[in-house]
Amino acid sequence: MDKIKQWLLNFLNSFKLGGLPAIVGLAGAWSGQQNKWVRRIIIPLVFTICALIELRSLWCLFILTQIGFLSIGYGIPSKDGDKGSSLGRFWYKICKGNTTLTNIFTRGTIGLGIALSFLVAPILKSNWLIYLLASSGIILVWAIISWGGFGSFKVKLFGKELECLKVDFVTYSLTAFLSFLIIYK
Repeated sequence: MDKIKQWLLNFLNSFKLGGLPAIVGLAGAWSGQQNKWVRRIIIPLVFTICALIELRSLWCLFILTQIGFLSIGYGIPSKDGDKGSSLGRFWYKICKGNTTLTNIFTRGTIGLGIALSFLVAPILKSNWLIYLLASSGIILVWAIISWGGFGSFKVKLFGKELECLKVDFVTYSLTAFLSFLIIYK
């Protein structure tokens, strides 16, 4: 019985850093095209619930500030008349119209907000090194990867075939993996 219990615990622990980030990545990719509320609300709720269970502190509700960061928007002004988001316009002006730098700083700001929302974990657990490394990773994923174009893939969910962007899957999977490192390690 102890071997079964240990195997189950090992499976659950590996799921936290393997399967769960993949599910979050799929949710982020699926929601990007149609249901933005999933990535803006459901994904931060998943992180918050996992942190509440693991850390057992109501301070974990601070992680829900991600909802605000993910709702700001990261569109940048374009020549086709799109004004972009307020954050995108801010960085576009600072970067003097350089769209590459604007994308890096706009998305990096979103990554910084996500990383800051997990500040409660190292305060409660004293895992500052893990927090600093994983947070740097989150910021870099958002600043460098999240605005790239990797193509798309199709997935069948709930009886519908959906086209998902690979960049969204990669961004949200890596963000989830790094976030769960902060929570669980």
